[in-house]
Amino acid sequence: MTAPARSRDDWSERWPRLARAAGIAPEEKLLLALSGGADSVLLLHWLAAARPRPDVRAAHVDHGLRGAESEADARFAAELCRALGVPFVRLTACLDPAPGGLEARARAERYRLLAEEARRSGGRTLLTGHHSDDALETVLLRWMRGTELAGLRGPRAAFHWRAGATGAEPVRIVRPLLPLRREEVRALLTARGLTWREDGSNDDTRFARNRVRHAFLPLVRELGGDEAVEDLRAFSRAVEELEEELARATAHIAWHVPPYAAAARAAGERALGGVLPRAELMALARPLARRALWRLLTEGTGAAPSRPVLECLVDDLRAGRTRRHTLAGGWSLVLRARELVLVPPRRPAAAPAAPAQPWLPFPAPAPVALPAARLELPLPGIVTLPDGRRLSAELVRAETARAVPRGPLTVELDARELAGPLGVRFPAPGDRYHPLGAPGSKRLVRYLADRGVPREERAHVPLVTAGAEILWVAGFAPGERRRVRPESTWRLVLALHE
Repeated sequence: MTAPARSRDDWSERWPRLARAAGIAPEEKLLLALSGGADSVLLLHWLAAARPRPDVRAAHVDHGLRGAESEADARFAAELCRALGVPFVRLTACLDPAPGGLEARARAERYRLLAEEARRSGGRTLLTGHHSDDALETVLLRWMRGTELAGLRGPRAAFHWRAGATGAEPVRIVRPLLPLRREEVRALLTARGLTWREDGSNDDTRFARNRVRHAFLPLVRELGGDEAVEDLRAFSRAVEELEEELARATAHIAWHVPPYAAAARAAGERALGGVLPRAELMALARPLARRALWRLLTEGTGAAPSRPVLECLVDDLRAGRTRRHTLAGGWSLVLRARELVLVPPRRPAAAPAAPAQPWLPFPAPAPVALPAARLELPLPGIVTLPDGRRLSAELVRAETARAVPRGPLTVELDARELAGPLGVRFPAPGDRYHPLGAPGSKRLVRYLADRGVPREERAHVPLVTAGAEILWVAGFAPGERRRVRPESTWRLVLALHE
């Protein structure tokens, strides 16, 4: 008996092909974002039809904004999963229904919930049903909002997104249906007699995406036919190709951890902001410098700079000016003669938490309250600073052959006439410091500025003291007066720990 001929469109083969194209291993645990719309429903059917079937669960996010319609969407998704034998979970989003910024807030909360569910279920891959028309609408929306070239691109087919608590593992978001058109998705389902849900809010012209979908694109078709819409798609692809070329030309320019970071910040905050040589940007033509600066600030702060701010920055950069610029969210960009310094915001203990970036989150700087009084550092012993860093002190017998440490985090001094406990405090007005090898003392604020520490961070550099004398500005050179000499019999070892 011959085996029955396979259908020309065998749905059991659809998902394996998409998975291979997306680099998804057969054994990966997957979470499908199931809205109930045509795109996610088609993807669910393909996943359920695959042989062998992948390890997939479906999650429906109920935004609770459309009353009975939202409830019906959730029931439809649950019943469809039950019929196909796919595990299902319903997630509930809590949102303010005010229309201002509702799309962005709903999207951020939806992805947060889905990312948390993906981690909770033991997976790291989240599937969404975005298709080609979604991508075109996104490009047009970004164009109308005046984004820079680097932001003028559609949704990526796959990317890693670190949503949720600080330190959470990133979730890989994959959009397997991006090559398909909206009409193709619906035609595939209709041909098999399968149903889906239509979101009534997709007709609400209060939302910009719906105005693009129902007003702008139909007008483009009316004026130029279907070819005009295809030309827009081709233009979008050309922009992406150009952007990729420009990205490769400037990809080597990146923020580096500031050399003073250990002296002024807790370990979890050292990678925030950064420094980069100014010459790297100065060597670029203005359009490339503008594009690179937009990308650097977007990566560094989690928010794209406004056009006026970006133009002002590029003007100052090209003119060789040294200046400080305040950016959104309390960030600062310092243009120095030889480098650019991106300084994260410092919040006082009572300040409210800043809103998290939904698509490119950064750990909010901890609300550190610096002590007004002097802390005691036992000798030997250790003291913990308010931000979690620690300072230790110990006495060791001097050995002639022992080299004196030259690193910024561990120093040795002559221990003669020193008795514990030592003191630890933070900079105060009027402080002066005589660092090792310098011809004399200088104002501490000047010393820190010369070491590249921005003014926002100087108050967080700990000082080890003996009475009124500053023995060590932690993270930098020890004091000259206590330098180790050949006649030193005991040494004081001070170290700054993460």
